[in-house]
Amino acid sequence: MTEWFRRWACPFLAASIVLGGGGESHAWGFRAHRIASRIAEARLTPAARAGVRALLHEGDTIVSESGWADTDEARREFPGSGSWHYVNVPISAAHYEDRYCPAGTCVVAKIKHFRKVLADRRASKTDRARALLYLVHLVEDVHNPLHVGDNRDRGGNRTQVQFDGRATNLHRLWDSGMIEKHSHDERGWTDSVNRLITPEAVAKWSKGDVESWADESLQEAKKAYRFPLGSDRAAEPGVRLGGDYSEAALPVIRLRLAQAGVRLANDLNAIFADEPTAPASEKERRRPIPSGRR
Repeated sequence: MTEWFRRWACPFLAASIVLGGGGESHAWGFRAHRIASRIAEARLTPAARAGVRALLHEGDTIVSESGWADTDEARREFPGSGSWHYVNVPISAAHYEDRYCPAGTCVVAKIKHFRKVLADRRASKTDRARALLYLVHLVEDVHNPLHVGDNRDRGGNRTQVQFDGRATNLHRLWDSGMIEKHSHDERGWTDSVNRLITPEAVAKWSKGDVESWADESLQEAKKAYRFPLGSDRAAEPGVRLGGDYSEAALPVIRLRLAQAGVRLANDLNAIFADEPTAPASEKERRRPIPSGRR
C-alpha cells in the first residue's frame, strides 16, 4: 500500500463516511471491506496464504489492501473501472440477467474475469497481483444490496435521505453510514459477523455462483428501498431514516459481510490449491509492482 494512502486516505475516508457528504459512492466503506477480508483471511488454507503472500508486498495482506480498488491509483491505472464495482438491476426485476451488464463491465462479469487472471500461472506477477486485489474487493462489493438493486437512482446514490440528523444518500448509508454509526470497533464487528458462520451456513453459502450472489443482493435491495425496512411504504427522497431502519438493516449487513468473507476465501482457496508453496526467491520477493505501489 502506498505510504500516502496508508497515512492519509484511510483516515479521511473514515471521516467522510461518518459525516456523509456529496458525490456518488460505489463501494462498501473502508471498514466493511476490512471486516469481510478479515473473515476471508482467517479461512485461507496454507496454500492460499502462501499464494497471496507471494503476490503482495512484504507486510501487506488482503485486509490492508482490500480498499485499493477504490483509490485514485487504481482508477488511473484502469480507466473506466468505476462500473466494475456494481450492476444496476431494477428492483422490479426478478433476478440478475446478463443484459444488465453491458459489454461485460459490471461487478458480476469482472469477478469472473479476475478469477481467470489470478488462476493463470502464465500471467505476470503484476497482472496476478492486480487480479487478486480486484477479486477481493469486487467479491465483497457484489454482496452489498445497493451495489445490485437500482430504483432508477444509480443504486441509491441519487436518493437523498436524512440519517442521524445528517444528509446522506441511500447508497452511502448502506456502504458505510449505518456501520460507522453502530460501531467503529473493527474487531467487535468481525467477532459479531463471525458468530454467523456455522458449518451449516458455510455449506449453504458455498453453493451457487456469482449470479446467485447478485440475486441475493437484489432481494435485499428491494427491502432497502422501503421504509420502515421491508415494509410496503417506499422510501421517498428526503425521508428521515432512524434507529428502527438501521436496527432492521444491521443483521442484513452482518449476514452479507459473513457471506462475502466465506465466499472470497472459497475462491482464493480453490485458485491457489495447486500453487507452489515454496517461498519466493529473494529476487522475486523484491520485484516491484509498478504504478507507485511500494
